[in-house]
Amino acid sequence: MVEITEDGAAEHIHKMAKKYMGVDKYPYAQPGEVRVLYKIRPEHTTVMG
Repeated sequence: MVEITEDGAAEHIHKMAKKYMGVDKYPYAQPGEVRVLYKIRPEHTTVMG
């Protein structure tokens, strides 16, 4: 694991909601919830084809 942070997590879920749901704000957010981003470094990849 590289980093766990709350910085930018709310903005990220809104961006994903825009891309995948067509709405400006994530509609299922609950009061007081804490969003977290996990940034990971792959240790292995596999290519097929």
